[in-house]
Amino acid sequence: MELKMKYHYSYFLYPYVVKKERYNKYMQKLLKNNKCTLKVVEKRRNFTMYNYFLPTVREYMFKSFGFANENLKAFNTLGTKIQANMLEKNPCTTFEYDLGQDIQAKTDEEDGIFFKIQKIELICFNTGICFLILKTNIEDTEKFADLLNFNYMFRDINSEVNDNLGYNKIKLQTGTFSDVKELSNLIAELTESPADAKKIDIDVNRFLTYSYVCLDQEYWNESKDFKGIEKEFFKYANVLNSEFNSTFNNSRLKTVELGNYIKVGVSNGGVNLLTSSINTVNYTVLPFEFENEYFYTYIFALYEKFYLKLLLSEFKYKKKAIETKEKFINFTNDIWIHEITNNDNGILIYKEMKEVLNLEDIYEKTKRQYDLAYKDFRVRDNEKLNKIILVLLLISLLINIVNFIAIFKTK
Repeated sequence: MELKMKYHYSYFLYPYVVKKERYNKYMQKLLKNNKCTLKVVEKRRNFTMYNYFLPTVREYMFKSFGFANENLKAFNTLGTKIQANMLEKNPCTTFEYDLGQDIQAKTDEEDGIFFKIQKIELICFNTGICFLILKTNIEDTEKFADLLNFNYMFRDINSEVNDNLGYNKIKLQTGTFSDVKELSNLIAELTESPADAKKIDIDVNRFLTYSYVCLDQEYWNESKDFKGIEKEFFKYANVLNSEFNSTFNNSRLKTVELGNYIKVGVSNGGVNLLTSSINTVNYTVLPFEFENEYFYTYIFALYEKFYLKLLLSEFKYKKKAIETKEKFINFTNDIWIHEITNNDNGILIYKEMKEVLNLEDIYEKTKRQYDLAYKDFRVRDNEKLNKIILVLLLISLLINIVNFIAIFKTK
């Protein structure tokens, strides 16, 4: 059965790490790039997202909610260094990359899957955890199988071992980039060296996938239940190609139902939503909710995971232990103990994201390292205290001896 789509888009996420000592310079680099613009999230235009997140997380991720136009105008008059100093204190900063005026650039070739880049953004946390975001959609096709193959191939375009295997099968239908290779070069230009991400075991060769698909209702409706398309959903949720025909290993896949005819697959490879056009809301309101409220829920969960892994790696170095200990305390107090939303679906999907990403386990591992560092500091402090007491006792003894000699001589 060949499924057809009514509407779709796919986001691809590339996580990377900026060293603390490089973060200010990196902000300056983006500010100096005339194609990068600071993104301001306005409360009035993003009212539903503003209400979705609770104050603590909202303040952490969207400081610009309170950024009035006058503030932005004043900010733009400042020098780059001053701007970078301000952004360095901001918990999270987002830049939009200007793709320029889109020019149709389709070739006469018939083979392959044509696609467009709709948006490029850079989301940077001042801890050094950053994400490059690409929003894409395939064109000139309604086939769900084409999207499966596109997501499967595109997520590996940045791989060191790709060797152009997927480049000749997926083709940019835009004048902004001549080919996929040029897009890969831009990613390298906008981000930092992958070496630091590799140190905390981030897979820099494969994008994380965040995709939305609304199928035509003829395949999923009151008379045709989900079982008829279940295998296709599992391919989609696991980012597999359309020809995959084997036993599914879904031990790490969580399926979340956000309502009638809405299923979300949460896996280590990404978050992918499948819905039916049987309800108008599913292709009018839901796409915007999924790429705003739920998208930033995913970004926040990923940030927690990667930052904890960064702290875990820093605890290995005794010279950084004191600073890392303070970072972990701040993370726990500022982020970990707080809920992110009161939205029922948001609570449900965040819970599944945390479980799939192994957040509780990573946090406990980091806490154990913190406890070891804390005990080590206590031992060191006790040793220092004992040495100070010993020195004071020796000084007191010397003073007593001197006084005794002085008294003895006077006699």
